[in-house]
Amino acid sequence: MDADNVLMPIVEVPSESSFGRPDSANTQNDELSSYRSDEEYNTEEEYDDDNAGTPTPRSSSGKKTKRRRTRSKKNGIDMTPPEKLLRRSEKKAKKYKEEKKADKAIKELIKCTALARIVHGDSHWKYAEAYTNLAEGYFELKGYTAQAHYHSENAKNIMLSGVQMPSSQRDKAKIMEVLVKTYYTMGRALTKLKKYTEADQALQRAEKIAQERSRLPNVNSDDCDEMDIKISIALGRLNGAQEKAASATSYFDKAIELIEKQHGNDSIRLIPVYQDIGRVEQNKGKHANHDRAIEMYLQAHSIAGANYSEGTPELAETAKALAMAYSNTGDPDAETSAESYLNESLAAYQSMYGPEHVQTLAVQDDLARLMIRTEREDEALSVLRSTLSSKTEVYGEFSDEVADTYKLIGSVHLSRGDMEKALKSLSKCHTIETAAHGSNHKRPKETQKTIDVLMSNPSLASKMPKSKREELQQRPRFNSIVNRSSAAKNPLANTF
Repeated sequence: MDADNVLMPIVEVPSESSFGRPDSANTQNDELSSYRSDEEYNTEEEYDDDNAGTPTPRSSSGKKTKRRRTRSKKNGIDMTPPEKLLRRSEKKAKKYKEEKKADKAIKELIKCTALARIVHGDSHWKYAEAYTNLAEGYFELKGYTAQAHYHSENAKNIMLSGVQMPSSQRDKAKIMEVLVKTYYTMGRALTKLKKYTEADQALQRAEKIAQERSRLPNVNSDDCDEMDIKISIALGRLNGAQEKAASATSYFDKAIELIEKQHGNDSIRLIPVYQDIGRVEQNKGKHANHDRAIEMYLQAHSIAGANYSEGTPELAETAKALAMAYSNTGDPDAETSAESYLNESLAAYQSMYGPEHVQTLAVQDDLARLMIRTEREDEALSVLRSTLSSKTEVYGEFSDEVADTYKLIGSVHLSRGDMEKALKSLSKCHTIETAAHGSNHKRPKETQKTIDVLMSNPSLASKMPKSKREELQQRPRFNSIVNRSSAAKNPLANTF
């Protein structure tokens, strides 16, 4: 047999540092390796182009040899090109965003900004796009408006300082898309930060650039409509925050028209828009149109019922919002409908999350307040007392939620003239508030004022046991000087 055609086995030779090590060290390395995640290792297939066309003892032919290499990012040098790392991080960020894994998505988006700078440079529009995606991730996944504004501002500065508009229509459309997305994200963040003038300027620029982009020949009209929907909703919410009801409603109506055109009359994207219109109608003050507000919330709840099954969080949320709309009317007859939808929402949350959940406890509080408004104090007290143990588990014993429950119970007893029970509940509330915030905080101070008014009644004060702190405060001050008259009466006082 020809020796050149014989494939020699590959034997892994340990390094010099591994000789002479005790078994305990090897065991420790094995234990440490078990804690490494899957992301610490990268296995990929490569082609050996250097040896192509040259026969070797391992490859008699001149074809490319396929070599499988496994490397550790911790113990070795990662030679993966940054272009490939960038594509990998972009795919991971998109995946984590769809799965609502906020922290992992943000981590990958941060990687994208660093890798985009390495690959494309400081003045490329793709570097600005990475910052825009990071700003959008902070806003939508984490609700961090300050970070979203900061990173969108970085993206804007990159786009306006160094990016040149290309002659290619395709690249021009992509650059304009990044600009629209940047101003859109910036406008939403500024709206949350209550910087309404700057927010209006950013969103108006986004709308103007989006209109210019729609005139380009190679742009999809459906994509333009989607961007118009987002910008219209953002402008509607901005005007709603500024109490400009007419302008807000106009933008929301435009968004509804576009959504119905793109997705149909029963699209779930219509739900938040109808609820936004309902909020605008309720926030008109004396001119509030509660009937139209209820109509909008009913429309949102009916769309949710057509798209979601019973016992889903979406249906529970729309039922709760509709119940609040009925309660805000101030009509006693509307309270019956409000209670019905609250019970529907409560049943859904209890079946999904159980009694010890934030959403379940919030609906129970709303239901208790409704019972107080309808003069059903006994039922309200029963509901409030039943939530105390669950709130202690969810929020903690010394939390504002537990303190507010005791305060609400005390106010119910106070309205019924049961001063002793009211004082006990308010005292528990004051103890929790003092432990959570300190005695100088405004919450325990306000509660203490109510307690002082109740304690001014002598008959009530005598029934309430005093705390050790109150006994020490009422004890007379210590005096080290002995009265002469008392010493003269006691002849033994001077003998010692």
